Amino acid sequence: MKFEEGAERFRERSASLILKQLASILIPLVAFGLSQAAVIEPPNPLISELRVSPPSGPTGTIYKISLRVTSQAGIVPLLHQLREGKEAISVPLRDDGLDGDAVKGDGIYTGHSGVPPKAARQTHRFEVFVQDHEGRKSNLLEYLFTVVEGGGKAI
Repeated sequence: MKFEEGAERFRERSASLILKQLASILIPLVAFGLSQAAVIEPPNPLISELRVSPPSGPTGTIYKISLRVTSQAGIVPLLHQLREGKEAISVPLRDDGLDGDAVKGDGIYTGHSGVPPKAARQTHRFEVFVQDHEGRKSNLLEYLFTVVEGGGKAI
């Protein structure tokens, strides 16, 4: 057998093997209603370990929000909050080891929010999420913050 014939056979077998491997992946995906994009697109960001400190305070209080973010596509460093399901609030986030963020690049993002002067003295419920650069939203987490009597630092 000549070298060229052997090389041609090798290419044919390799191509056949690659097609069989692709089929073994794609056929089950199609059977379950998933597209090829499901394999290629990164998953939505995931947030966890939400912490708020302090968990209560009077109007004017500045409080720290931190959470772990896992995202293959990276995130827009902005925490989206929805207070009582009505009021949208955006909080810039950092993971650079500055301004209250403990460790640069550790996946724990930190931001600060404040209690407005006219906030009702009660416990407020917040839902939070982040988005990646493609606009995919993370899961939702929630926290409670109680506004108490008294005066805190000015916002």
